[in-house]
Amino acid sequence: MRSPLVLVATLLAVPLLATAEPATAPAKLTALSRVEISAEIAAKITEVKVRDGDRFARGDLLARFDCTELRAELDSAEARRDMARRQLESNTELRDLGGNISTLELLQSQAQLAEAGAKAKVLQHRAGHCEVRAPFDGFVIRREVQPHQRVEIGMPLFELLDNRGLEVEAIVPSAWLDQLAPGDTFRVRIEETGAQYSATLLRIVPAVDPVTRTVRVIGSIRERDALLVAGMSGEAFFRIEHATEAKAVAGVNDSEARRQ
Repeated sequence: MRSPLVLVATLLAVPLLATAEPATAPAKLTALSRVEISAEIAAKITEVKVRDGDRFARGDLLARFDCTELRAELDSAEARRDMARRQLESNTELRDLGGNISTLELLQSQAQLAEAGAKAKVLQHRAGHCEVRAPFDGFVIRREVQPHQRVEIGMPLFELLDNRGLEVEAIVPSAWLDQLAPGDTFRVRIEETGAQYSATLLRIVPAVDPVTRTVRVIGSIRERDALLVAGMSGEAFFRIEHATEAKAVAGVNDSEARRQ
């Protein structure tokens, strides 16, 4: 009697292999600084030098206020301070010469000088805000005011963007954390320019999103490209080792079993 055809397939388990493949994560460009400039004094604006989208350099004039009344107050305060100083010097000299002046009068002169000096310092500080100047090189994102408009203390004037240095922020799976470290290099492709750039990992934000199981990592782009601006998006490419299990089929015996 002939035995049936027997097919034998043997699967041999192979240990896990680590393969380094580019892994992608969504990324975007962020500015080093994005600030809102507010009014430090209550006054009427006489001049606004920039508009939305304008580029400026550190120290450039952005706006100017009408400080006529404030400067008049400052002149008056400085005059009172000078008078108080002369009065104190006169009283001190009179006491040294043995004149008829009490200790109380001398202390009052000192207090009047201190009060007048403090008042003058406050007005000098306020007068320093009669002109609004750029704190860094950058761009105007939004202008909130117009010439001849009166503003109050704390009212927004401009939103400014420091675009001198850009950082790239990527959202990566938390499972990658054991394979990422500051100093690592990776690639970034920006949708708006269609180009790829080399970047260096600077920081890993130590907080995992409990829903998405992701973390934020932040790096800097090495190349300088005038086309790159904050808000552009794309993909970051990291070299992540993925564990894969390989299985091999040993073979198939397709010969007919021989008659015993």
